[in-house]
Amino acid sequence: MNRNTRQTCLLLFFFAIILTGISTAEAEISSYACVNAELQEISPSSIGIDKEFTLGINLESCGTKTPEDVTFEIISIPPDIIVTEDLVTKISKLSYSTSERYLIYHMRTTPDAEPGPHLIKMKLTYANTPVETTKYYEVEIRVIGEDAEPRVSSVETSPEYIYEGDTVDLRLGIENYGEAIAKSVSVSLDHEFKGIKTSTIGTLGLNESQTALFKFKANKTGEFEIPVIIEYEDDFGKQKDEYDIKITVLDKKGSLNLASVKVDPVLPYMDDTVELTMRIENSGDRTINSIRVYADHPFKGLKESFIGTLDPNEDGPAVITFIADQAGEYEIPVTITYSDDFGEEQIETKINLIVLESSGGAGTVAIVLLILVVIGGLIYNNYRTKKSKDEIIKQLMEGSGNSANNKK
Repeated sequence: MNRNTRQTCLLLFFFAIILTGISTAEAEISSYACVNAELQEISPSSIGIDKEFTLGINLESCGTKTPEDVTFEIISIPPDIIVTEDLVTKISKLSYSTSERYLIYHMRTTPDAEPGPHLIKMKLTYANTPVETTKYYEVEIRVIGEDAEPRVSSVETSPEYIYEGDTVDLRLGIENYGEAIAKSVSVSLDHEFKGIKTSTIGTLGLNESQTALFKFKANKTGEFEIPVIIEYEDDFGKQKDEYDIKITVLDKKGSLNLASVKVDPVLPYMDDTVELTMRIENSGDRTINSIRVYADHPFKGLKESFIGTLDPNEDGPAVITFIADQAGEYEIPVTITYSDDFGEEQIETKINLIVLESSGGAGTVAIVLLILVVIGGLIYNNYRTKKSKDEIIKQLMEGSGNSANNKK
């Protein structure tokens, strides 16, 4: 074999080796492992709060080789979803005949789960040539919520019939008519009276009812439409609803009144000491405390009297003593002050008083003349008595002399 022929044979052999290697490499590359994870089902499709559900994941081989060392794991889950199974599943070899390729997770939403979408993140890894393959997946779980509906179910007042000046205890029944729990429930009244306007209830379960308590002073008469504002939280966040109730306050000036007035003396003269007695009556249906009576008169003396406590239908005296050092007709303002749950209250009225002038010079002269007549009478009587005694003594002396002469 000549040199040219030998070189040609070597070249053909070299190309044969190259072609054989390419075929072997193509054969090696065409044989590979592949795994995909697919969401099979979410049951039930509508997931509520504090409800159980299942999540099905199907692992399928998509390559030409049987996948080995397959790991499927849940790497992130929302805090309001609980998974009962292990979060990591390892499969040594995946084939169509292996039951482990279908994974089921039992899950549950928490009682305080928030409505809306929740993402569950997962990771799939398996052996491959030349390196390990990793894939990431996300599954959206949508939690549906329900509406709470706390409303006013009843209205009670004590007293039942409200009069002006009454202290009123108001009880509002609040019931949840909705399909979800109402949390952080608070009830407010938008009225113009003085008193307690907000009451906190807390949590209202389904069809549950609680009472909101209020207290106020009915200081005006009329019919009042009072807005009731109910604030709460349900599955959809913070909510606020408004309702109206009607309260009627009847006309009544107050339960304390000035029952009678007594002046001693009835018609005082100037510079007389006067005792003014005012009887204060509790004509209402509640006990009144810390009752004081103040008479704003212009004279020297006491102006205030303390009565204390009066029960219903009870009365008590307020006694004020002064010196009527000025004559005339007077309209004296009288203020009755008492205490209740919201502080001091006042009732104002007036009484009339007449102070007469003293009898003056004519009276004094009459008294002086009377004294002189008495003194004159005494002197005259004494003079008559002395004269009678002198005459008796004289007669006795004359009688004694005549007897002596006769003896001679």
